[in-house]
Amino acid sequence: MTIGRTAVLELRRSATSRARRWLLVASGVVGLLTAGLVAFTGPAQDQTFAMISFYTQSAISLPLPFVSVLIMTQEFGRRAMSVTVGSSSSLDPIIAAKLLASAIIAVTGAGYGVLISLVATSAAAPAANEGRWDAIGMIILGSVLVQLIAQLSGAGWGLLLRSSALAIAADVVVPLGLWIITGAIPALQGLQAWLAPFSSVRNLLSGHMDAERWAQVGVIALVWVVALNAAGILRLHRLSQSGGD
Repeated sequence: MTIGRTAVLELRRSATSRARRWLLVASGVVGLLTAGLVAFTGPAQDQTFAMISFYTQSAISLPLPFVSVLIMTQEFGRRAMSVTVGSSSSLDPIIAAKLLASAIIAVTGAGYGVLISLVATSAAAPAANEGRWDAIGMIILGSVLVQLIAQLSGAGWGLLLRSSALAIAADVVVPLGLWIITGAIPALQGLQAWLAPFSSVRNLLSGHMDAERWAQVGVIALVWVVALNAAGILRLHRLSQSGGD
């Protein structure tokens, strides 16, 4: 089976699996409620596409990565791995398909967030509110990148830890803890934008990116997407070659 067909199968499983389906529904509901709250109850200065997108995409990115955690752990989990191991060469296409499915979910989630942010901004902001649509193209691009980093980071935790509960906890606690620590210790504050994913979200959704901010996003993607998934893939190969846990 090709990578594309396997990815489609994973997307179908996400729609039929009760846990994944409820996470998808929760992401959609949380995003919608957040957009409505910011647009209709927030201060006038927040009734711009940039601010509504920031809160909406941030809300969606909280539960949505758990879908990718389950995509990985339900096949490569500690119990399921005993069935999967034995053919190390077959792991890479399966992992690639699962990562592709995660990326599709991320882009879909970002598109949904953009749509409801557009509707909320149009409905709430007065026509005379200048600047409500500033940098819309960059914000849409930033929305996609935010969801991709969040979703593929969740996939990486799932690959590395192979336990749904541990991976979900790590996906929340580690980035949040790093953001708090780097913000609380003066000597580390300069590292926050380079290491804490939460810092990149505001920059990407502000619509105003410069060379330094793009470099920060690149480092965060390298650490939280590339390195995390590479570590998980390497561990799976070692387990496969050794016959399991």
